[in-house]
Amino acid sequence: MTSRKKITAIIKAAKKCNCAIYLKTGMHPPGVMVGECDGDVGEQDLKEWVESVKRLRYKGYKLLCSESVEQGRLLVKNGDVKEFGSMKELAHDLAECGILDWWNTHMGFTKGEEG
Repeated sequence: MTSRKKITAIIKAAKKCNCAIYLKTGMHPPGVMVGECDGDVGEQDLKEWVESVKRLRYKGYKLLCSESVEQGRLLVKNGDVKEFGSMKELAHDLAECGILDWWNTHMGFTKGEEG
């Protein structure tokens, strides 16, 4: 994820859809997006944000997991985006908010309880 134009579009969509978003950007792959929306229409808002991302036509885009959560856990407010320059930085924040194991499982890095 290196195109500032596309990253700006992702940020605008996050604000419009009131979603909290983590982005791993920069020259070194992979580009990663983690998003949460809460509230009464959170699930629909997140779907709208995902559709905005799909319209950007990222090469190799894959939606690895989409599930409802009771409460947002990312360490960023709804409508805001936090960018990371490395996977190590992203993993640190995911660990801080308690979802690193969940993320590793859904990215295929580790096997989940059922796998």
